[in-house]
Amino acid sequence: MSNILRPLSLLLLLVLLAGCGFHPRGQMTRLDGLPQPLALTGIQPYSDLGLVLREELRAAGVALTDDAQQAAGVLQISDTRSASRVLSLDSRNRAAEYELTESLRFSLHRPGQGPVVPPQRVRVIRSLYKPADQVLGRSREEQALRESMRRELAQKMIRRLAAQY
Repeated sequence: MSNILRPLSLLLLLVLLAGCGFHPRGQMTRLDGLPQPLALTGIQPYSDLGLVLREELRAAGVALTDDAQQAAGVLQISDTRSASRVLSLDSRNRAAEYELTESLRFSLHRPGQGPVVPPQRVRVIRSLYKPADQVLGRSREEQALRESMRRELAQKMIRRLAAQY
């Protein structure tokens, strides 16, 4: 009897998890309903953020084109910002902790029509402890953190597009 209950209880647990909207971490949001092919404008294609955006959009099932005239939709990226500010100082009055920010503004429209998704901003904020005596290791850590932030920024944008389109 216990041999039958164990698989049934596991199946019941899986059905409950699926029914509540649970998704394993790292599951990509699909953008199959967007007009395709999609042109990505307003950002340099080979910039750090441009490469991440293209990679994440392709992973979400979006066909991209470089020609905005042939595109069924245009994803306009504007006002990209990468900033940092001092959060705390050490005992010698030097910066020890920073707040890093990555943000962008995006909108989606069809050529010759108004916006399908109105302009909106997405932003990612992280803090970085960076003592003055560990310059080399902390600059590498900052680069890795910035890359992670850009990826999260692109994923946030994709989730917003999926929710509004």
